[in-house]
Amino acid sequence: MALDSKNNIKSVFIVPSQAAVTSGTAVPGNFTKGSVVVTNVSNEVLTPTTVIDYSTIKIVKDRGANLPLQQVRLNIADIIAYSGACYEPADEQETFIGYNGTSGSITVANDSFYEVKLEHVPNAFAYGKRPANYKYGTFKSDATNATQLEIANGIVASLVQNFKPNRTIDWRVYVEAVTSASKIAAGSAGTLTFTKWSKTVVASATTATDALAVGDYISIGTATTNGVYEITAIDIATGNLTLSVAYNGDTVSGIVSTGTIAVTAAAAAGATRWGIKITGIKQKYDVNRWRQYDKVRFNPFINEPFAGTLVTTTAAFDGVGVYEQAANDEYISWGDEGQVFVDQVPPLFREQDADPNGTYYIAILGWLNKLPSLIGAGENKGSAIFYLEDPCDDSDQAYTLLDILDRWVQNAYPTIPVLNGAGVIGTCCNPG
Repeated sequence: MALDSKNNIKSVFIVPSQAAVTSGTAVPGNFTKGSVVVTNVSNEVLTPTTVIDYSTIKIVKDRGANLPLQQVRLNIADIIAYSGACYEPADEQETFIGYNGTSGSITVANDSFYEVKLEHVPNAFAYGKRPANYKYGTFKSDATNATQLEIANGIVASLVQNFKPNRTIDWRVYVEAVTSASKIAAGSAGTLTFTKWSKTVVASATTATDALAVGDYISIGTATTNGVYEITAIDIATGNLTLSVAYNGDTVSGIVSTGTIAVTAAAAAGATRWGIKITGIKQKYDVNRWRQYDKVRFNPFINEPFAGTLVTTTAAFDGVGVYEQAANDEYISWGDEGQVFVDQVPPLFREQDADPNGTYYIAILGWLNKLPSLIGAGENKGSAIFYLEDPCDDSDQAYTLLDILDRWVQNAYPTIPVLNGAGVIGTCCNPG
Protein backbone atom coordinates (compact mmCIF):
# COMPACT_ATOMS: atom_id res chain seq x y z
CA MET A 1 0.00 0.00 0.00
CA ALA A 2 1.98 2.99 -1.27
CA LEU A 3 1.12 6.68 -1.09
CA ASP A 4 -2.37 7.50 -2.38
CA SER A 5 -2.27 8.21 -6.10
CA LYS A 6 -3.69 11.27 -7.79
CA ASN A 7 -6.85 9.23 -8.38
CA ASN A 8 -7.24 8.21 -4.77
CA ILE A 9 -6.48 11.10 -2.43
CA LYS A 10 -7.99 10.55 1.01
CA SER A 11 -8.35 13.00 3.86
CA VAL A 12 -9.63 11.18 6.94
CA PHE A 13 -10.98 13.00 9.97
CA ILE A 14 -11.82 11.19 13.22
CA VAL A 15 -14.48 13.37 14.85
CA PRO A 16 -14.66 12.57 18.59
CA SER A 17 -17.71 13.31 20.71
CA GLN A 18 -17.23 16.78 22.22
CA ALA A 19 -18.78 20.23 22.22
CA ALA A 20 -18.95 22.07 18.91
CA VAL A 21 -16.77 25.12 18.26
CA THR A 22 -18.88 27.91 16.74
CA SER A 23 -16.47 30.84 16.53
CA GLY A 24 -12.79 31.77 16.55
CA THR A 25 -9.74 31.22 14.38
CA ALA A 26 -8.22 27.78 13.83
CA VAL A 27 -4.58 27.79 14.94
CA PRO A 28 -2.79 24.95 16.76
CA GLY A 29 -3.98 24.70 20.35
CA ASN A 30 -6.66 27.39 20.07
CA PHE A 31 -9.51 24.90 20.53
CA THR A 32 -9.98 21.76 22.57
CA LYS A 33 -7.78 19.00 21.20
CA GLY A 34 -9.80 16.95 18.69
CA SER A 35 -12.03 19.84 17.62
CA VAL A 36 -13.07 19.67 13.96
CA VAL A 37 -14.33 22.89 12.40
CA VAL A 38 -15.23 24.29 9.00
CA THR A 39 -13.39 27.51 8.12
CA ASN A 40 -12.84 29.87 5.23
CA VAL A 41 -9.37 30.08 3.67
CA SER A 42 -8.33 32.50 6.43
CA ASN A 43 -9.09 29.81 9.04
CA GLU A 44 -12.06 31.72 10.45
CA VAL A 45 -14.67 29.33 11.84
CA LEU A 46 -17.89 29.19 9.81
CA THR A 47 -21.44 28.35 10.89
CA PRO A 48 -24.42 26.85 9.03
CA THR A 49 -25.47 30.42 8.25
CA THR A 50 -22.15 31.84 7.07
CA VAL A 51 -20.80 28.82 5.16
CA ILE A 52 -23.08 29.46 2.18
CA ASP A 53 -21.18 32.69 1.49
CA TYR A 54 -18.04 30.74 0.50
CA SER A 55 -17.32 28.58 -2.52
CA THR A 56 -14.07 27.36 -0.98
CA ILE A 57 -13.88 26.03 2.56
CA LYS A 58 -11.42 24.16 4.74
CA ILE A 59 -12.01 21.29 7.14
CA VAL A 60 -9.59 21.78 10.05
CA LYS A 61 -8.80 19.61 13.06
CA ASP A 62 -6.94 20.93 16.10
CA ARG A 63 -4.44 18.24 17.14
CA GLY A 64 -2.97 20.25 20.02
CA ALA A 65 -0.61 23.17 20.49
CA ASN A 66 2.50 21.16 19.59
CA LEU A 67 1.20 19.57 16.40
CA PRO A 68 0.26 21.09 13.04
CA LEU A 69 -3.38 21.36 12.09
CA GLN A 70 -4.90 18.58 10.05
CA GLN A 71 -6.71 20.27 7.19
CA VAL A 72 -8.08 19.89 3.68
CA ARG A 73 -9.30 22.54 1.26
CA LEU A 74 -12.49 21.90 -0.75
CA ASN A 75 -14.08 23.82 -3.61
CA ILE A 76 -17.81 23.50 -4.18
CA ALA A 77 -17.30 23.25 -7.96
CA ASP A 78 -15.24 20.08 -7.44
CA ILE A 79 -17.81 18.22 -5.30
CA ILE A 80 -19.19 15.18 -7.13
CA ALA A 81 -20.64 13.09 -4.27
CA TYR A 82 -21.98 13.49 -0.76
CA SER A 83 -23.07 10.43 1.18
CA GLY A 84 -23.29 8.89 4.61
CA ALA A 85 -23.71 5.56 6.36
CA CYS A 86 -25.00 4.35 9.71
CA TYR A 87 -22.87 2.42 12.16
CA GLU A 88 -23.43 -1.33 11.95
CA PRO A 89 -21.69 -3.74 14.33
CA ALA A 90 -19.52 -6.53 13.00
CA ASP A 91 -20.54 -10.19 13.33
CA GLU A 92 -18.56 -13.39 13.36
CA GLN A 93 -19.49 -16.37 11.20
CA GLU A 94 -21.69 -18.89 12.98
CA THR A 95 -22.30 -22.38 11.61
CA PHE A 96 -24.51 -25.12 13.05
CA ILE A 97 -24.30 -28.78 12.09
CA GLY A 98 -27.48 -30.53 13.16
CA TYR A 99 -29.65 -28.70 15.69
CA ASN A 100 -29.40 -24.92 15.24
CA GLY A 101 -31.55 -23.77 18.14
CA THR A 102 -34.76 -24.05 16.13
CA SER A 103 -34.65 -27.11 13.90
CA GLY A 104 -32.39 -29.84 12.59
CA SER A 105 -30.65 -32.81 14.19
CA ILE A 106 -27.63 -35.06 13.64
CA THR A 107 -28.17 -38.17 11.53
CA VAL A 108 -27.13 -41.19 13.58
CA ALA A 109 -25.31 -44.22 12.17
CA ASN A 110 -23.76 -47.03 14.23
CA ASP A 111 -20.08 -47.91 13.87
CA SER A 112 -19.41 -45.01 11.48
CA PHE A 113 -16.56 -42.54 11.04
CA TYR A 114 -17.87 -38.96 11.28
CA GLU A 115 -15.79 -36.11 9.89
CA VAL A 116 -16.22 -32.33 9.84
CA LYS A 117 -13.75 -30.45 7.63
CA LEU A 118 -13.41 -26.69 7.98
CA GLU A 119 -11.90 -24.88 5.02
CA HIS A 120 -10.55 -21.45 5.87
CA VAL A 121 -11.36 -18.86 3.21
CA PRO A 122 -8.55 -16.26 3.39
CA ASN A 123 -9.20 -12.69 2.34
CA ALA A 124 -7.54 -12.34 -1.08
CA PHE A 125 -6.68 -8.66 -0.52
CA ALA A 126 -5.22 -9.20 2.94
CA TYR A 127 -3.37 -12.44 2.28
CA GLY A 128 -2.69 -12.43 -1.47
CA LYS A 129 -2.78 -15.86 -3.10
CA ARG A 130 -2.34 -17.84 0.09
CA PRO A 131 -4.01 -21.24 -0.38
CA ALA A 132 -6.92 -22.36 1.75
CA ASN A 133 -6.07 -24.40 4.83
CA TYR A 134 -8.07 -26.94 6.78
CA LYS A 135 -8.92 -28.22 10.25
CA TYR A 136 -10.70 -31.49 10.97
CA GLY A 137 -12.99 -32.89 13.63
CA THR A 138 -13.36 -36.68 13.61
CA PHE A 139 -15.25 -39.28 15.68
CA LYS A 140 -16.08 -42.98 15.46
CA SER A 141 -19.64 -43.70 16.66
CA ASP A 142 -20.61 -46.57 18.96
CA ALA A 143 -20.86 -49.93 17.25
CA THR A 144 -24.44 -50.66 18.35
CA ASN A 145 -25.94 -47.74 20.29
CA ALA A 146 -24.77 -44.51 18.64
CA THR A 147 -26.51 -41.28 19.68
CA GLN A 148 -26.60 -37.66 18.57
CA LEU A 149 -25.19 -36.71 21.97
CA GLU A 150 -22.02 -38.83 21.65
CA ILE A 151 -21.44 -37.75 18.05
CA ALA A 152 -21.82 -34.05 18.91
CA ASN A 153 -19.53 -34.36 21.94
CA GLY A 154 -16.99 -36.39 19.99
CA ILE A 155 -16.71 -33.92 17.11
CA VAL A 156 -16.57 -30.95 19.49
CA ALA A 157 -13.77 -32.54 21.52
CA SER A 158 -11.81 -33.33 18.34
CA LEU A 159 -12.12 -29.81 16.88
CA VAL A 160 -11.25 -28.15 20.19
CA GLN A 161 -8.13 -30.31 20.46
CA ASN A 162 -7.12 -29.67 16.85
CA PHE A 163 -7.32 -25.89 17.29
CA LYS A 164 -5.79 -25.88 20.77
CA PRO A 165 -2.11 -26.32 19.72
CA ASN A 166 -2.50 -23.49 17.18
CA ARG A 167 -4.03 -20.68 19.21
CA THR A 168 -1.91 -18.05 17.47
CA ILE A 169 -2.70 -18.91 13.87
CA ASP A 170 -4.55 -16.29 11.85
CA TRP A 171 -7.85 -18.14 11.90
CA ARG A 172 -9.52 -19.71 14.88
CA VAL A 173 -12.98 -20.81 15.89
CA TYR A 174 -14.60 -21.96 19.09
CA VAL A 175 -16.75 -25.05 19.06
CA GLU A 176 -19.59 -26.14 21.35
CA ALA A 177 -22.41 -28.67 21.48
CA VAL A 178 -26.00 -27.39 21.45
CA THR A 179 -29.17 -29.19 22.48
CA SER A 180 -32.92 -28.84 22.53
CA ALA A 181 -33.01 -29.99 26.18
CA SER A 182 -34.69 -27.59 28.61
CA LYS A 183 -32.51 -25.50 30.91
CA ILE A 184 -32.95 -24.55 34.56
CA ALA A 185 -30.97 -22.46 37.05
CA ALA A 186 -27.67 -24.09 37.99
CA GLY A 187 -27.78 -23.18 41.69
CA SER A 188 -29.57 -21.18 44.37
CA ALA A 189 -26.98 -18.42 44.88
CA GLY A 190 -23.52 -17.35 43.75
CA THR A 191 -21.55 -16.89 40.56
CA LEU A 192 -19.71 -19.16 38.17
CA THR A 193 -16.64 -18.25 36.12
CA PHE A 194 -15.79 -19.97 32.82
CA THR A 195 -12.14 -19.46 31.85
CA LYS A 196 -10.98 -19.68 28.26
CA TRP A 197 -9.21 -22.96 27.45
CA SER A 198 -9.94 -24.38 30.91
CA LYS A 199 -12.01 -27.41 31.92
CA THR A 200 -12.56 -25.92 35.41
CA VAL A 201 -15.59 -23.75 36.17
CA VAL A 202 -14.98 -21.82 39.40
CA ALA A 203 -17.89 -21.35 41.81
CA SER A 204 -18.04 -18.48 44.29
CA ALA A 205 -19.82 -20.81 46.74
CA THR A 206 -21.14 -24.37 46.84
CA THR A 207 -24.66 -22.98 46.42
CA ALA A 208 -23.75 -21.92 42.88
CA THR A 209 -23.82 -25.55 41.75
CA ASP A 210 -26.15 -27.19 44.27
CA ALA A 211 -28.67 -28.07 41.55
CA LEU A 212 -26.12 -29.92 39.44
CA ALA A 213 -24.92 -33.50 39.24
CA VAL A 214 -22.19 -35.30 37.32
CA GLY A 215 -23.52 -36.02 33.84
CA ASP A 216 -25.53 -32.81 33.59
CA TYR A 217 -24.76 -30.29 30.86
CA ILE A 218 -24.04 -26.71 31.85
CA SER A 219 -24.62 -23.69 29.63
CA ILE A 220 -23.94 -19.96 29.62
CA GLY A 221 -27.42 -18.48 29.32
CA THR A 222 -30.80 -20.01 28.56
CA ALA A 223 -31.01 -19.53 24.77
CA THR A 224 -31.33 -22.69 22.69
CA THR A 225 -28.30 -21.58 20.65
CA ASN A 226 -26.01 -21.40 23.71
CA GLY A 227 -23.36 -24.09 23.89
CA VAL A 228 -23.51 -26.79 26.58
CA TYR A 229 -20.70 -28.66 28.35
CA GLU A 230 -20.84 -32.03 30.10
CA ILE A 231 -19.95 -32.04 33.81
CA THR A 232 -17.57 -34.86 34.70
CA ALA A 233 -16.83 -33.92 38.33
CA ILE A 234 -18.06 -31.60 41.10
CA ASP A 235 -15.83 -30.53 44.00
CA ILE A 236 -18.02 -30.90 47.11
CA ALA A 237 -15.89 -28.48 49.17
CA THR A 238 -15.84 -25.60 46.67
CA GLY A 239 -18.64 -26.24 44.20
CA ASN A 240 -16.15 -26.05 41.32
CA LEU A 241 -16.97 -28.06 38.22
CA THR A 242 -14.84 -30.06 35.80
CA LEU A 243 -15.98 -30.18 32.17
CA SER A 244 -15.39 -32.95 29.65
CA VAL A 245 -14.17 -30.45 27.06
CA ALA A 246 -12.29 -27.21 27.72
CA TYR A 247 -14.43 -24.10 27.50
CA ASN A 248 -13.03 -22.17 24.52
CA GLY A 249 -15.04 -18.95 24.47
CA ASP A 250 -13.99 -15.68 26.13
CA THR A 251 -13.66 -15.79 29.92
CA VAL A 252 -16.97 -14.85 31.50
CA SER A 253 -18.65 -14.74 34.93
CA GLY A 254 -22.24 -14.29 36.08
CA ILE A 255 -25.01 -14.98 38.54
CA VAL A 256 -26.56 -18.44 38.52
CA SER A 257 -29.92 -17.73 40.13
CA THR A 258 -31.01 -15.44 37.29
CA GLY A 259 -30.03 -17.91 34.58
CA THR A 260 -27.95 -15.24 32.87
CA ILE A 261 -24.68 -17.12 33.18
CA ALA A 262 -25.05 -20.80 33.96
CA VAL A 263 -27.95 -23.16 33.61
CA THR A 264 -28.12 -26.89 33.27
CA ALA A 265 -29.64 -29.17 30.69
CA ALA A 266 -30.66 -31.73 33.27
CA ALA A 267 -32.54 -33.85 30.74
CA ALA A 268 -29.74 -33.74 28.18
CA ALA A 269 -29.39 -37.50 27.85
CA GLY A 270 -32.97 -37.71 26.62
CA ALA A 271 -32.83 -34.66 24.34
CA THR A 272 -34.26 -35.30 20.90
CA ARG A 273 -32.01 -32.85 19.07
CA TRP A 274 -28.27 -32.19 19.22
CA GLY A 275 -25.98 -30.04 17.14
CA ILE A 276 -22.48 -28.63 16.79
CA LYS A 277 -21.98 -24.85 16.91
CA ILE A 278 -18.85 -23.37 15.30
CA THR A 279 -18.19 -19.64 15.74
CA GLY A 280 -15.38 -17.52 14.28
CA ILE A 281 -13.14 -15.75 16.80
CA LYS A 282 -12.47 -12.05 16.35
CA GLN A 283 -8.98 -11.55 14.93
CA LYS A 284 -6.28 -9.49 16.59
CA TYR A 285 -5.69 -6.12 14.95
CA ASP A 286 -2.81 -3.69 15.35
CA VAL A 287 -3.04 -0.85 12.84
CA ASN A 288 0.65 0.09 13.29
CA ARG A 289 1.80 -3.40 12.32
CA TRP A 290 -0.68 -4.43 9.64
CA ARG A 291 -3.65 -3.00 7.77
CA GLN A 292 -5.41 -6.29 7.19
CA TYR A 293 -8.73 -6.18 9.00
CA ASP A 294 -10.53 -9.42 8.31
CA LYS A 295 -13.04 -11.89 9.70
CA VAL A 296 -12.66 -15.63 10.05
CA ARG A 297 -14.62 -17.18 7.18
CA PHE A 298 -14.79 -20.90 6.61
CA ASN A 299 -16.66 -23.51 4.59
CA PRO A 300 -17.93 -26.55 6.53
CA PHE A 301 -17.90 -29.98 4.86
CA ILE A 302 -19.43 -33.13 6.35
CA ASN A 303 -19.02 -36.72 5.19
CA GLU A 304 -21.59 -39.40 4.26
CA PRO A 305 -22.63 -40.60 7.76
CA PHE A 306 -23.96 -37.06 8.32
CA ALA A 307 -26.28 -37.50 5.28
CA GLY A 308 -29.49 -35.56 5.90
CA THR A 309 -27.93 -33.50 8.70
CA LEU A 310 -28.89 -29.84 8.43
CA VAL A 311 -26.00 -27.36 8.07
CA THR A 312 -26.88 -23.68 8.54
CA THR A 313 -24.52 -20.69 8.40
CA THR A 314 -24.82 -17.04 9.31
CA ALA A 315 -22.11 -15.21 7.37
CA ALA A 316 -19.46 -13.03 8.96
CA PHE A 317 -19.97 -9.28 8.54
CA ASP A 318 -17.14 -6.73 8.69
CA GLY A 319 -19.42 -4.03 10.05
CA VAL A 320 -19.70 -0.36 9.10
CA GLY A 321 -17.89 2.35 11.03
CA VAL A 322 -16.04 -0.11 13.29
CA TYR A 323 -12.72 0.82 14.88
CA GLU A 324 -10.59 -1.28 12.54
CA GLN A 325 -11.96 0.48 9.47
CA ALA A 326 -11.53 3.94 10.98
CA ALA A 327 -7.98 3.20 12.18
CA ASN A 328 -6.97 1.70 8.84
CA ASP A 329 -8.25 4.66 6.80
CA GLU A 330 -6.69 7.13 9.21
CA TYR A 331 -3.29 5.43 9.06
CA ILE A 332 -3.20 5.17 5.26
CA SER A 333 -4.37 8.77 4.78
CA TRP A 334 -1.14 10.08 6.32
CA GLY A 335 0.84 8.66 3.37
CA ASP A 336 4.28 7.10 3.36
CA GLU A 337 6.12 9.73 5.43
CA GLY A 338 9.51 8.66 4.06
CA GLN A 339 8.81 4.96 3.75
CA VAL A 340 8.79 3.17 0.42
CA PHE A 341 5.53 1.49 1.43
CA VAL A 342 3.33 2.10 4.44
CA ASP A 343 3.35 -1.63 5.25
CA GLN A 344 7.12 -2.03 5.27
CA VAL A 345 9.05 -3.46 8.22
CA PRO A 346 9.69 -2.08 10.75
CA PRO A 347 6.33 -0.28 10.80
CA LEU A 348 5.96 3.44 11.31
CA PHE A 349 4.16 4.05 14.60
CA ARG A 350 1.81 7.02 14.35
CA GLU A 351 -0.48 8.94 16.65
CA GLN A 352 -3.97 7.57 16.25
CA ASP A 353 -7.24 9.34 17.00
CA ALA A 354 -9.43 6.32 16.25
CA ASP A 355 -10.75 4.87 19.52
CA PRO A 356 -10.41 1.07 19.90
CA ASN A 357 -13.77 1.14 21.72
CA GLY A 358 -15.33 3.67 19.35
CA THR A 359 -18.27 3.26 17.00
CA TYR A 360 -18.62 5.63 14.08
CA TYR A 361 -21.10 6.99 11.59
CA ILE A 362 -19.51 7.83 8.25
CA ALA A 363 -19.86 10.88 5.99
CA ILE A 364 -17.99 11.23 2.69
CA LEU A 365 -17.44 14.22 0.41
CA GLY A 366 -16.14 13.10 -2.99
CA TRP A 367 -14.38 15.59 -5.25
CA LEU A 368 -12.92 15.76 -8.76
CA ASN A 369 -10.47 18.37 -10.01
CA LYS A 370 -9.37 18.34 -13.66
CA LEU A 371 -6.55 20.86 -13.26
CA PRO A 372 -2.92 19.66 -13.33
CA SER A 373 -1.21 19.46 -9.96
CA LEU A 374 2.07 18.51 -8.34
CA ILE A 375 0.74 14.98 -7.95
CA GLY A 376 0.37 14.56 -11.69
CA ALA A 377 -1.05 16.00 -14.87
CA GLY A 378 -4.70 15.48 -15.69
CA GLU A 379 -7.60 15.03 -13.36
CA ASN A 380 -7.22 14.42 -9.65
CA LYS A 381 -9.93 12.96 -7.46
CA GLY A 382 -10.36 11.98 -3.88
CA SER A 383 -12.55 12.22 -0.83
CA ALA A 384 -12.81 13.72 2.61
CA ILE A 385 -13.96 10.95 4.95
CA PHE A 386 -15.43 11.76 8.35
CA TYR A 387 -15.74 9.13 11.09
CA LEU A 388 -18.32 10.70 13.40
CA GLU A 389 -18.62 9.46 16.97
CA ASP A 390 -21.92 11.08 17.96
CA PRO A 391 -23.84 12.95 15.23
CA CYS A 392 -27.14 12.24 16.99
CA ASP A 393 -26.60 14.82 19.76
CA ASP A 394 -27.39 18.32 18.46
CA SER A 395 -24.87 19.84 20.89
CA ASP A 396 -22.04 17.64 19.61
CA GLN A 397 -19.48 18.82 17.06
CA ALA A 398 -20.33 15.94 14.70
CA TYR A 399 -23.93 17.15 14.44
CA THR A 400 -22.79 20.72 13.81
CA LEU A 401 -20.23 19.60 11.22
CA LEU A 402 -22.91 17.74 9.24
CA ASP A 403 -25.26 20.70 9.51
CA ILE A 404 -22.63 22.99 7.98
CA LEU A 405 -21.73 20.54 5.20
CA ASP A 406 -25.42 19.99 4.39
CA ARG A 407 -25.99 23.73 3.97
CA TRP A 408 -22.83 24.23 1.93
CA VAL A 409 -23.48 21.37 -0.51
CA GLN A 410 -27.21 22.00 -0.84
CA ASN A 411 -26.64 25.67 -1.56
CA ALA A 412 -24.94 24.57 -4.79
CA TYR A 413 -26.81 21.33 -5.41
CA PRO A 414 -30.36 21.71 -3.99
CA THR A 415 -31.45 18.16 -4.89
CA ILE A 416 -28.64 16.34 -3.11
CA PRO A 417 -29.84 14.45 0.02
CA VAL A 418 -28.88 15.94 3.38
CA LEU A 419 -27.17 13.81 6.02
CA ASN A 420 -28.21 15.57 9.21
CA GLY A 421 -31.59 15.98 10.93
CA ALA A 422 -34.09 13.88 8.97
CA GLY A 423 -31.44 13.01 6.37
CA VAL A 424 -29.38 9.87 5.78
CA ILE A 425 -27.48 9.79 9.09
CA GLY A 426 -30.42 11.36 10.90
CA THR A 427 -32.48 8.27 10.12
CA CYS A 428 -29.84 6.18 11.91
CA CYS A 429 -30.39 8.26 15.03
CA ASN A 430 -34.18 8.08 14.79
CA PRO A 431 -35.10 4.85 12.97
CA GLY A 432 -38.67 4.73 11.70
